[in-house]
Amino acid sequence: MAMRRRAPAIVPTMPSVNLLSQSEFDRMAARRLRRRFIAAGLVLVVGLGAYGAVLRMRVGEAHKLAAVEQAETSRLTAQTQVLAPVRAFVNGVAVQQRTVDEAMANEVFFSDVLTGIQDATPPGARLVTVDVTLAPPPVPGAAADATSACPGPDPFNTRVAVGCVQLAGTAGSRAEVGDMVVALGRSRLFVEPFISTTTTGDSDQVAFSGSVGLSEKVYSGRYADEGGDS
Repeated sequence: MAMRRRAPAIVPTMPSVNLLSQSEFDRMAARRLRRRFIAAGLVLVVGLGAYGAVLRMRVGEAHKLAAVEQAETSRLTAQTQVLAPVRAFVNGVAVQQRTVDEAMANEVFFSDVLTGIQDATPPGARLVTVDVTLAPPPVPGAAADATSACPGPDPFNTRVAVGCVQLAGTAGSRAEVGDMVVALGRSRLFVEPFISTTTTGDSDQVAFSGSVGLSEKVYSGRYADEGGDS
């Protein structure tokens, strides 16, 4: 059976006519663009305003912080000016303390020196003269003096002596004089004990004279710097 083709149905429509000209369409498109530009401008203005407000707030906070710091600086400056005389007084005391320390650095306990000599003197001996002479303090920056402050038994092997004690007296025998020299040599206060002369008199008494050097142990060390050697 042969199939029949159906013809497409025809739907009636109303005729359309464009009554606007092309220039009107262009004006409408221009108006839409203007509205978009205006909206974008408003968004930009609002954004810039908000950013400016944030900046102004931060600048205000910075000004407040600067004012607080300036006030604190003024307060501390005033306190410093008030305490300036106290600082000057403390500096003056420190200078005087250093002067005293330097002047008294070589202070000697003469009582210890005399006690040491007395302990070294034998019971049968008697001292007539005890003359103590201190060596001058070393000059800062100057070369050390190699000569001893007191003559010793060996002029080629001298030890450091900060002073010299000249001794003169009598003893029951030369052995007692020798015992005194040994005792002085064992003491930490003395160095290089030396008897220069001995004389025997009619009374069997031995007159002697000599010297003994003072070691650095005779210094009191009371004015030495903390942490330094005394």
